Amino acid sequence: MKRLIPLILICLVSCVRPAQETETLIEGPYLILSTAYNEDGSVNYENLVNEARFAAEWNTPGLIWPQSNDAIDLLTVEERIAGMNALVQEWKENPKKTVLTLGVNGDDTEEMLLFAREAERLAQESGVPFILAARPPYYGQTEQDILDYYEALAQVAKRPVIIQTYVNDACPTPSVELLVGLAEKYPDIYGWIKEESNALEANDRQRAELEGRPAIKTVFSAWGGWQWLYQRRQIGTAGLISEKIAYAPVTSLVWEQMKKGEDETCLTEAFAMYRLMIDQRFIVHDSLRGYGLYYLTRLGVFDNLLSRAYAMEPDGPSKTYTRENKGKWVLKDYEITDMQKAELDRCYDDMMEFVEKNYKK
Repeated sequence: MKRLIPLILICLVSCVRPAQETETLIEGPYLILSTAYNEDGSVNYENLVNEARFAAEWNTPGLIWPQSNDAIDLLTVEERIAGMNALVQEWKENPKKTVLTLGVNGDDTEEMLLFAREAERLAQESGVPFILAARPPYYGQTEQDILDYYEALAQVAKRPVIIQTYVNDACPTPSVELLVGLAEKYPDIYGWIKEESNALEANDRQRAELEGRPAIKTVFSAWGGWQWLYQRRQIGTAGLISEKIAYAPVTSLVWEQMKKGEDETCLTEAFAMYRLMIDQRFIVHDSLRGYGLYYLTRLGVFDNLLSRAYAMEPDGPSKTYTRENKGKWVLKDYEITDMQKAELDRCYDDMMEFVEKNYKK
């Protein structure tokens, strides 16, 4: 009987704390999956899974969904849960080294807990060791609102949670003290941060966050990754979170070179190629969506350039949406001229030529 007690305790710990299985993997490029749509505006879950397969084939360390604004704000609860189910099922049937991360973002604590409980149900039923991500509550107004939100999540989550620091201008950015305090109180749940403060403010916050080691394990770069190289070399960040799935080949190359630390010239050139690719957004005069969808269709991952877009301008404080109008959408078909396509194609071909010379899957 005495021999059985330690075995029972080990089993209980492994069941309650799956965070230990993935903790060492929570770094590197964690790319946000774009949402695929059918011609009628419904979600194309098959292409969502295709997108995940493409990125995983390029050894992307992690993938996150739903996490971009359009996926969080413009999908119904049922659509988000269906997408979570589709991705978990894919990982169950075709296990991957890439870490699946499910976004459990909510307008408030109640909605966030709905998604968190669904995620835990999926984990228990599937056995897939995914992790979670959560931005602050959309309608949060104070630091206490944010603390209460993440305290509630810690009571439900049984796996690591990446905290995204920004949600909108109306909700305050959680203080570094709050983030470190959560990581110290819940070491198996918190300590992974996507620092999404604006521009140079992010650098100061990242330095302060990393002073919270060992409770803080990983700080990710954000904002498209335009400071990724600087923040890695000079500050010590250990990854990138951005909606750049089509660039999985070059982000994996950049990360490989960052980890090796041997050929600084190759790293600089690889990052310069990544910067070239993210700057293609200016060619089609669109901040995020159109050129990324074009590349995904070019790769045969998506079928079209369709995306849901907000149906109206923000009608709430600090460019937010009221609850009445936040989920209203229209279907947008992004138009790209032949001249723009020619330049986008040339840049992507150059990227792939560079990657194939310097990276082996």
